[in-house]
Amino acid sequence: MNYKAFIVFFLVSLSSHAQTLVRKDGVATGTDAQVKDLSTTNGLYIGLEDWRFGVQIPILVLQEISDDPYVYESYLGMAPHLTIERLSSIPAIKWKGALGMSSGDELGEFSQNGAYAAAGVRLDFNPVDFFFYEQSRSIELMAETILDVDPKYMFTLNFYQSILLFDAATFDFVLGGGYVNVSSWEAPALQIRVGIGVGLGGIN
Repeated sequence: MNYKAFIVFFLVSLSSHAQTLVRKDGVATGTDAQVKDLSTTNGLYIGLEDWRFGVQIPILVLQEISDDPYVYESYLGMAPHLTIERLSSIPAIKWKGALGMSSGDELGEFSQNGAYAAAGVRLDFNPVDFFFYEQSRSIELMAETILDVDPKYMFTLNFYQSILLFDAATFDFVLGGGYVNVSSWEAPALQIRVGIGVGLGGIN
């Protein structure tokens, strides 16, 4: 009997103590305060809607800027890569990074293999209704490099036409161009590119 009374007394005491920890004069203390701090501490919560992950496959053509229209260096290649984008403090602007591989050569035989890396910024415009689906447009400025037997360093401006899928993904058509410095070429080059891609998340 004494044992049961002790158990009851212990449970009542524990309950009273817990209430004292959680609330005191309407102010969060103890366990409640710790839980509240956890829920509001910066860096503990990352919203997936702030990120976009994707895959892109561009085909690019580089041509050396030459005074002689019949004597110049050229390159035809492709650079499939993974992308990651992070929402900036301005909702329409996203910071972007990319990593992948490259393949190509001046004869279009894709015999030069290498690595591809890039970083830049992308600006998304508001999506609009287009018949039975939504579409959006974007512009993107990237600093890129292709590290193969003849390293290439590029500044590229890309234009996107994107179809929104299920409010969670995009199917992208990409057209771009820019300036290129190829390590072994005597003069800089211009590039044009076309590509497709798929992105997941990060839709405003």
